[in-house]
Amino acid sequence: MKRFRFLFSPEGDGSGGGTIPPPAATPFNPDGTFGEGWHTALGDEFAPHAATLGNFKNVAGLAKSYVHLQHHGPAYPEEGAAAEDVTRFHALARVPAEGTPTGYGLTIPEAASDADKAVFAKIAEVAHKNHIPAPGLKALVATFQTMQAEQVAKFEDAMAANRKAAEDALVGEWRGNFEANKSTVRHIASKLAEQAGVNPASPAFAEMVNNPEFARVMLQVSKLTSEERIQAPGNFGDLRSPQQRAQSIMDGSDPVWGKQYVAGNTQQQTAAYQEVARLLQEAAK
Repeated sequence: MKRFRFLFSPEGDGSGGGTIPPPAATPFNPDGTFGEGWHTALGDEFAPHAATLGNFKNVAGLAKSYVHLQHHGPAYPEEGAAAEDVTRFHALARVPAEGTPTGYGLTIPEAASDADKAVFAKIAEVAHKNHIPAPGLKALVATFQTMQAEQVAKFEDAMAANRKAAEDALVGEWRGNFEANKSTVRHIASKLAEQAGVNPASPAFAEMVNNPEFARVMLQVSKLTSEERIQAPGNFGDLRSPQQRAQSIMDGSDPVWGKQYVAGNTQQQTAAYQEVARLLQEAAK
């Protein structure tokens, strides 16, 4: 009697007995279909494939999949393919459940615009509709992004080289007057841009100002308004740069400040000196 109690006691006495394990998942339902969690009885090695195995509802479906794979491999679902055939192919080919950038694991740049994000969404949608595996699409998109980045870098390098060559040409042409002329060009171009409603801070405008031909034209306009006394329309204001105005005061050609600077009394000369200092300080900005 003691021996009987030992074998069937839930607690056991430490000599080989123990708690009775819970019953395993029932492989089959009464109607012959697989029971809930039937695949858990196959062992831990099948645990990573639980989602795939859960798609099979009976032995016939599992057998059909095996025979199909043995004879044909994962067949591409043609138009009108049965839902179960599409599901089977997606499971074998690693096509995600959702045709979205997130489902495909695509990396979208943080600075991407809404238009760029829409492109990624469309790519994922079309890829899913055509049963494209996630690893393949992810690698393809990453390669394309790398190629794009390389092309952008090459373009920026080429633009930088062009700007450097243009500046070198003007340095050689203007020599010691390069910085002064550059300041004059920037000043007069900004004045004209403001009147035309163009933002002087825009990259396109900066690129235009750095163009040697444009710079030469602007410098000539500046010379015509200062040396040739050609007056710009009243609403444009003084088109001369601060440095040019300071120079006209110091050489006496300015009709107001020039006379005070050269031949004025002490008070007038002091005021003229202060105006020159202000203009030179403005030119240095």
